[in-house]
Amino acid sequence: MKVTTNETSEWPAEMNIVNPHLAENIREQGMLKTPNSYGYIHLAGEVEHVHPLKRTSRAKKELLANLKELANQLCKVEGVREAHVFSAFIIPPGSKEGRRLLRQESYPVHIAKFDIAVQVECDNVALAQTLQSHTLFQQMKSMLEKASSYVHCIVAENPKRIDDVDHSRDGIFLFNYFYAADSVSTTGVEVLLGVWEYTAGWWTAKANLTNSVPIKPVAGQQSEYSLINHCRWDKLFDVLPSLLFKPSLDSFVLKNFTANNIVAMPILYKLA
Repeated sequence: MKVTTNETSEWPAEMNIVNPHLAENIREQGMLKTPNSYGYIHLAGEVEHVHPLKRTSRAKKELLANLKELANQLCKVEGVREAHVFSAFIIPPGSKEGRRLLRQESYPVHIAKFDIAVQVECDNVALAQTLQSHTLFQQMKSMLEKASSYVHCIVAENPKRIDDVDHSRDGIFLFNYFYAADSVSTTGVEVLLGVWEYTAGWWTAKANLTNSVPIKPVAGQQSEYSLINHCRWDKLFDVLPSLLFKPSLDSFVLKNFTANNIVAMPILYKLA
């Protein structure tokens, strides 16, 4: 069943809703928090193909160690709250609905296959913008660019959240790269954020999610992705059964994405 939200002011009028009976949104669950005021730099590269039976090469291990050392040094810079390096261990092929939408509409988007990601959290957006030109960050970016077939880098801010992500210990980390067909207009961004908020309720109710901090590019940034969601689980078993055995992932979460011309490209990581 699909209904539009023209009947209510709770969501953007242009946002389509599919199967609303399958989950409460995070606002209804009392889990939606006000945005934080931090600034972010998200840097990601495609270095090696990730496969569960393939070992990480020595060159990539050295790259991760060097990036981690630079991230640790970056944390000493005034205004830098955190800097972390992530290594992917599962890059799903994408949902059938998402692949169909990409083929059908021929959207000009790079399919995210980032096996290395770096996220830097600063006191505010202005500091994050300044930090982009810092020698340490430039070294990190240059190092990743030399080893990668594709690199993506943005300065971003948090528009909505469930709760901050704990990086003090390892776990299962998600970066979900969202492409929205209409990401230029204010309405398109509002619809994307509405769909994120609406579908996040499935993850909190069905997949043991207690944190999530999506980031969106700040004005003036060129980005392939309109939103990058970041969250964490303690262990793979906390989330894997929901991904494999709950059909409402498709009938609720994924169908709400495609009904609004949004493609999600999730990647699971561990701390490097």
